Amino acid sequence: MKPNNPRLLAVQTLTRVVGKGGYSNLTLDHAITKYRLDSRDAGLLTNIVYGVIQHQLTLDYLLKPFVKKRQLDPWIRCLLQTAVYQLQYLDKLPARAVFYDSTEIAKQLGHQGIAKFVTGVLREAQRTGFPEPESIRDPIERLAITSSTPIWLVKKLREQLGVTKTASILAAINQPAHASIRVNTTKTTPDALLKTLKPKFPELRESSLTPIGLIAPGGHLAGTPEFAAGDYTMQDESSMLVAPSLDIQPGDAVLDACAAPGGKTTHIAQYLDSDQGGRVTALDLHANKIRLIKQNANRLGLADRVSAQMLDARQTDTTFAPESFDKILVDAPCSGLGLIRRKPEIKYTKQADDPLHLQQIQLAILNSVAPTLKIGGRLTYSTCTMVKEENQDVVAHFLAAHPEFEQVPVLTLKPLTKTHGAPALQLFPDDYDTDGFFIASMIRRK
Repeated sequence: MKPNNPRLLAVQTLTRVVGKGGYSNLTLDHAITKYRLDSRDAGLLTNIVYGVIQHQLTLDYLLKPFVKKRQLDPWIRCLLQTAVYQLQYLDKLPARAVFYDSTEIAKQLGHQGIAKFVTGVLREAQRTGFPEPESIRDPIERLAITSSTPIWLVKKLREQLGVTKTASILAAINQPAHASIRVNTTKTTPDALLKTLKPKFPELRESSLTPIGLIAPGGHLAGTPEFAAGDYTMQDESSMLVAPSLDIQPGDAVLDACAAPGGKTTHIAQYLDSDQGGRVTALDLHANKIRLIKQNANRLGLADRVSAQMLDARQTDTTFAPESFDKILVDAPCSGLGLIRRKPEIKYTKQADDPLHLQQIQLAILNSVAPTLKIGGRLTYSTCTMVKEENQDVVAHFLAAHPEFEQVPVLTLKPLTKTHGAPALQLFPDDYDTDGFFIASMIRRK
């Protein structure tokens, strides 16, 4: 079997992601680039990798009667998962191709005995049929298996959002995420960019959330001359709501306390005018991420209004003078549960107590930045997660400890009808087919 076979690459990619903790998007991009896959093979590889990760618990449930209690090496489990995913979810692929390639992969990565085992599992499943997850009696376990979501997360969402909303969210996160771009309004306009890119990406259209966003079902939007020239950058629609919430004026001094890789930093910078003294100070803990922020600012032509600095945001109050900033953004480290559709491995790497542990870090950052905001200044707190412990509860704790702050409605460029938790703004993946996101805005009154 050739090393660029997409089914072989899918098994190898999944083994790195599941067994060694790699990031699915980076590992996948590396494989596509290294083996110079054409669009058809790259599409199949991408479909299998993301499909298996998204449906991992479902696939394991389907395999259980045939694998029984046998302990499997990670790559063998990944191989069987890819085969079952193709048989169950990809109708246009002939079963004989899946069986043949799976057997050959088993021989190539293992030996003849493993190949016989893999073939035996698939043949028995073909003869007897797979078990039906809908027949599971316990409603929480049934939803966990059918949506491939850990039971702890199903329980938490049900407790906080109810049965109907939880089921809707879990159905949405297993749908493909579309590609979205943010227009660099210092270089072009949404209409002009849409006209330029439309011939290459016919399905590209305006975002329903923001007037500076464009979306498409797919496509390599980061591979165009316009991207290289800085006419736009890749960013999910929901996170494009953050910078407008700050009500930035051209001459503002803005702090982006948790900035890497710089998407929101550069969005903030689009509102600033360096000639009027406008500047955003971007903080991050790691030198390599500071370099990434600077690279993004340079590509977008915004470096004259971006200052990137390596610093733990929890040291803001001991590094900057009181009332240094007109606006502050704390896009806090979080569990990332709102990103599950785009990064499905998050479902399996997080634990039930992570939100409460992260809450302590989130509050520490807010407490540290608070004194550095000017009276009358605006503080935005945001996360890409969906649970109250990291969102509403953090805001409530902060306001209780800081009576000088008042929560105010979140400003948006478009009126939004499918939001939750006013005056904060909570989006779930099923609301607008975006990442799940939370934004809260506060004014310092004294």
